[in-house]
Amino acid sequence: MNRDPSLTLTIEPLFTDDVLSRLRRVILRSRRMANSGLSGEHRSLRKGPSPEFADFKAYTVGDDYRRIDWRAYARFDALYVRESEITTEFDVHVLADVSRSMDWTSDPGLPSKLRFALQLAGALGYLSLWHFDRLSITPVGSDAQRRFGPVQGRTNIRPMLAWLERLHAQREGDLVAALSRLVHERRRAGILLIVSDFLSEDLDRLETAMRGAVGRGWEIALLQVSDPAEVDPARFLALAETHRATDLESRATMPIRSDAVSVAGYLERRADWHGQLARLGGGARTLHIEVSTEQPVDQSLVRLLRNVGLVS
Repeated sequence: MNRDPSLTLTIEPLFTDDVLSRLRRVILRSRRMANSGLSGEHRSLRKGPSPEFADFKAYTVGDDYRRIDWRAYARFDALYVRESEITTEFDVHVLADVSRSMDWTSDPGLPSKLRFALQLAGALGYLSLWHFDRLSITPVGSDAQRRFGPVQGRTNIRPMLAWLERLHAQREGDLVAALSRLVHERRRAGILLIVSDFLSEDLDRLETAMRGAVGRGWEIALLQVSDPAEVDPARFLALAETHRATDLESRATMPIRSDAVSVAGYLERRADWHGQLARLGGGARTLHIEVSTEQPVDQSLVRLLRNVGLVS
């Protein structure tokens, strides 16, 4: 039977070979030397019993006498115990907003917020799997498919990218409900990376859910995807003109007057909203980073890693 070529599904790769090459360089630069974060194969600053020798320390009452190094005793006439590095692995969970409102760009030369969000989720997944952390990715949309994972190991990188490439825009989902469900489903706290524009979220509900997750030991990063036109509408709209905006979810339209006063009021309200996002969670276990679709995804990944101390 001949297949109609128009019915063939074309899936565009999320990353070109050049971008993948740059991502690998970023990943190889990341060196994990902290107590928490994206790490699996990397060393922790914590010391303890493991096969990997780290250092000596003077014996004190309560230390495991089986770890006394008798050669060091013979040499220095003092008791020392061998300490070893503990390699750590973490559960990394990505919530990716795939609602229809994300499927928009102000410039055909830039990726839509949805595509950029999927690229960022792919970069984070690549990083996690490369370092042998356990990864799961959950798309948030009213009829989105089930999550990917949890999986572990570098052999899952290609399946993860292929799964992301098949995602498409969905009707509006409930990001806060997805966050709460994930936190309560998992017995072990982990790292939660939420990729969204957060335009449709009730910040009070999000604040409550985040504080509950942090109280259970979770670390949360809000990765806010923005289009350049949202940051500076004057770059894209001619002043003193009336434009018509369309809600991508409801398809409702409304006129917008782009005079200087309106733009200034918009920027003021956006700055206030942006500040509220940055304060959500209210503690050291939360992080907010705004990433623009103008910025290559590997640069956004470097920025995130710099904020959590994984690259300098």
